[in-house]
Amino acid sequence: MKNLKMILIEDDSKKIDDIRIYVTTKLKFPDFTVKESYQSGVKEILTNDYDLLLLDMSIPTFDKTPFESGGHYEKFGGYKVLKEIVRKKRPIKTILITMFDDFGESDISITLSQIDQSLAEQFAGLYLGSVFYNARENKWQEDLKRIIEEV
Repeated sequence: MKNLKMILIEDDSKKIDDIRIYVTTKLKFPDFTVKESYQSGVKEILTNDYDLLLLDMSIPTFDKTPFESGGHYEKFGGYKVLKEIVRKKRPIKTILITMFDDFGESDISITLSQIDQSLAEQFAGLYLGSVFYNARENKWQEDLKRIIEEV
């Protein structure tokens, strides 16, 4: 594995810490940036070069602050990030890393497997696969390492 420059777009602080610690200490990739919303993540990707994007599917529109809620919560914000970076011609290899196995609401929800298949078809060449994150298990680490090794 070469030394990849990575960006994570994620808003859950526990998940951010777990991923950051694993990627920087265990996998030894020190060049690791975190953005916590659709807007800040897309802006970062459009203005800087990265080798790999670790992307959550459900993210807020804007960064949360002590005075701001983060705006509208995008259940499919990760999909919108991918569409925007392709539209702006800033493609980046992407791994979806999520702690949900279904998305949406009741009768209009789709499973992680369905999203994985859809992203693989729609973003062929960019989308590398998905990782199901669970804070109480380490399987996500093995899955993430396996996909990163293929980059």
